[in-house]
Amino acid sequence: GELQLKNHIDRSLLDFIKLYIDNFEKLDIIRFYGLNPLSKIDIKELSIATNNNEKDINKSLKELVNDRIIKETVLDGNKLYELPKDKNVLEHVKRFISYYNKTSIRLLIIGYLLDKSIESKGK
Repeated sequence: GELQLKNHIDRSLLDFIKLYIDNFEKLDIIRFYGLNPLSKIDIKELSIATNNNEKDINKSLKELVNDRIIKETVLDGNKLYELPKDKNVLEHVKRFISYYNKTSIRLLIIGYLLDKSIESKGK
């Protein structure tokens, strides 16, 4: 997983993936916002857009908000989520999408996440 990925992406992006994209729900969230960087939507819409259940998306989204990768805003009592204005985050998300669009890299990232999920189930 990680060793193969290390040969194909730069260290900064690998660190971003290792720190913030440790499950498939986070991958789907980052991918969604990478493809729709101006979106500001609620959990229900995000779960539909990413084809994940709300409970799983909610847990991963909260972690990404705590990590300041996703910004939470309350508007008229509704929690909405969007990419923050942080240039570093925006650049990493943009580069992640650029790499993820390459089939060979996408497969390596998926393999890395599969390895992570196997490791976490073994604990």
